[in-house]
Amino acid sequence: MRALYYFLIGIVLFYIDTAIGLIIPMQIGTKDIIFVPHLTLMYLLIICVYRSFGVAIILSTVLGLITDLYFGSFYGLYLFGYILFVVIQDFFFKTFYRDYTMLFFVVLLSTIFLEIYVAIIYSVLGLIAFNLFEFVLYRLIPTLGLNFILLIIFYPIIIKFFRKVQLKIDSKKP
Repeated sequence: MRALYYFLIGIVLFYIDTAIGLIIPMQIGTKDIIFVPHLTLMYLLIICVYRSFGVAIILSTVLGLITDLYFGSFYGLYLFGYILFVVIQDFFFKTFYRDYTMLFFVVLLSTIFLEIYVAIIYSVLGLIAFNLFEFVLYRLIPTLGLNFILLIIFYPIIIKFFRKVQLKIDSKKP
């Protein structure tokens, strides 16, 4: 039952990602400033630290497939990206176990690397013309700022949910 809760929260965060991405596009002159929320990735990385690696891998596979099917430009991109970053997160947090500062740093670093990973794959396939300066200025910095704000907002909510679900499910009733 707990796995169903984790999956449903992942789906809700996926749709919040999509809604936020549609709500806040900006333009300065002719240049688009692109804010890309990555709540789903952040959720998977937090699950990897606070629950289990197996749950995070299964959810990253399912949510990666859903993301790929929903956005549909190149299948497998987010699937392998989510799995890769969950594996890296598991590796790092065997050393830095539940240190909040390192968790925030690694989650934000993972969002940056996911953006770079997606841009490189799209560039190699010829789907975008890649300009490093414009990518950093108009996409990477705004995305990092947005995801930092979202992490500060959603981290306490997700941790509170984990505690509530853990206590409700794992405790025995007399």
